[in-house]
Amino acid sequence: MRKTIFFCIMALFVGSSCSDKHEFPYQGKDRIQFRCYTVPNSLRPQQREYFDSRTFSFGLLAEEIEQGEARLVVEYTGTPSDRDRTYYVSIVADKTTAQAGIHYMPFPREQIIGAGMLRDTLRITILREHMNRSFNNPVDARLQLRLEASDDFDLGIEAGVQMTLLMNDYLTEPLWWNSNTGLGYYHPLKWRILIGFNELYANNPDSTRPPFDINNNGRAYRDGLNNYLNAIPTFDEETGARLFLNTMQMPNN
Repeated sequence: MRKTIFFCIMALFVGSSCSDKHEFPYQGKDRIQFRCYTVPNSLRPQQREYFDSRTFSFGLLAEEIEQGEARLVVEYTGTPSDRDRTYYVSIVADKTTAQAGIHYMPFPREQIIGAGMLRDTLRITILREHMNRSFNNPVDARLQLRLEASDDFDLGIEAGVQMTLLMNDYLTEPLWWNSNTGLGYYHPLKWRILIGFNELYANNPDSTRPPFDINNNGRAYRDGLNNYLNAIPTFDEETGARLFLNTMQMPNN
């Protein structure tokens, strides 16, 4: 079962790693790359890792929200300039399934890092209408991006030059779902009901620790979910099966 990773509400895929000790020849141009984040690591506290893929999902957003904004941080090694500088972003066509005007709005190839700034945020408008919402056959729209050298910038190390933006409109199973919650099998409609009970159920879907476990108010929410599904017929939109706490009843059964 796929797990939830959200961007903005979202969580991140961890990709190739780099080291703080990696040095660049700064006598040339400044070098641009997608941002390299420091992540906690008890064995190697200074380890830096590239998040080379991000997911933007409408799954937890209200139904009336039709557009969203993916934000990708681009930075460079060097010192701030007293003038605006240009960098380029291209789309890798043979690794991209998302379509401009359908899954996202076109954006300029030429981007600007302002005077005095060390980084820029590449903003991409995401369109909801044609995003995949299937729980049984989840498929992401994929936008593969690559930075290009310009008159102002050379490229940083290879691991930071490319970024994959994944887009969808479904709720994949949070990591905490079966961690002593008593909630039975996972279904996104069950999760939405729980969020309706308490918004904390929408927080930290990539954590293995549930918002409420069976011994910490979780029993009341589990019982509330059970009572809701028994009283209010709730159906899987794709199969027509009625949902109960621990079973799904197919039509005519």
